Amino acid sequence: MLHADQEQTRQPARRTEFAAVALPSPELFADITVANKATLRSRSGMRGALNKLGFRLGLSPSEQRAEERHDRIRRQLVTQYQIAVVSVKGGVGRTTTVAALGSTFADLRPDRVVAVDASPHFGDLATRTRRHPYGLSLRDLAYARERESFSAVQSYLSINSADLAVAASPWTAESTTALTERDFAAAADILRRHYSLLLVDCGTGVLDSVTREVLNCSNAAVIVTPATVGGVTGAVATLNWLGAHGFDHLVARSVVTIVQHQPVKSNVDVGAIEDLFATAQRPTCVLPFDTHLAEGGAIDLRLLGKTTRIAFENLAATLADEFPDFIVAGGAAHDMGGSWR
Repeated sequence: MLHADQEQTRQPARRTEFAAVALPSPELFADITVANKATLRSRSGMRGALNKLGFRLGLSPSEQRAEERHDRIRRQLVTQYQIAVVSVKGGVGRTTTVAALGSTFADLRPDRVVAVDASPHFGDLATRTRRHPYGLSLRDLAYARERESFSAVQSYLSINSADLAVAASPWTAESTTALTERDFAAAADILRRHYSLLLVDCGTGVLDSVTREVLNCSNAAVIVTPATVGGVTGAVATLNWLGAHGFDHLVARSVVTIVQHQPVKSNVDVGAIEDLFATAQRPTCVLPFDTHLAEGGAIDLRLLGKTTRIAFENLAATLADEFPDFIVAGGAAHDMGGSWR
């Protein structure tokens, strides 16, 4: 005779039925997310001071503009990109522009940025950034045996305070041969394997063979000019020359940079210069006089005036706006709608 509890164990277990519960669409959670979303708080100026006392003030208009600039500068690159910085005259601020612009990119972007001194004669980009501890240069990199690993390539470069890598000019007092287009091409090919963004400091003018090689493999150009009548004439001539020699894609992605070398107001109407280039739909960027830049030594972004720092960020953001959204073969020519003559 089975006990009652044994009898019970022989009966099939009852299956508990659960009703299917339909979960709401993810879009319905948007209101919950927004209601509890954290927002950026101001850290500078009066707003920042009040926030330290317990207030919860958002970003000021200037801080919002800075965030927008930085987002544009950080635009993702889907392929290697090279920017040539050129001028038809010396002493206009070309190398200074490369050093500060390259530092701005390197400081704000997560990928690798390198500045290259491609002046075939006296190039002083290292003076404006940082000298290599052992004096290695672009030519040394061009003929290096080990070029596959990043650490090996980086050993030929110097790194400044903004994490900008710099390939120095091979020019020294003992030099007997100038940098050649073959030297640059070999070194640039190595750098493109390891760096996303290259900024190249070209020599004075556009007719030497090295500069021609730089232009052949560049995606965009920065035309540097002083705020003078002669400088503007040279910038116009440079753009005309590029357009006449098959570099329409560089003209279409060019930015004219107007450098103010004196602390006093220029005798030339800078606004009129900007209007001139606007007629051909070319953006301009005015770089104000800055005491730190005028020193002539290594550039540290932290020592720049606020207006100067913003000017270089605007220049970087304008160039980044032209970064390709997808990989394309060759440069895309744009109709400029008129002649520079």
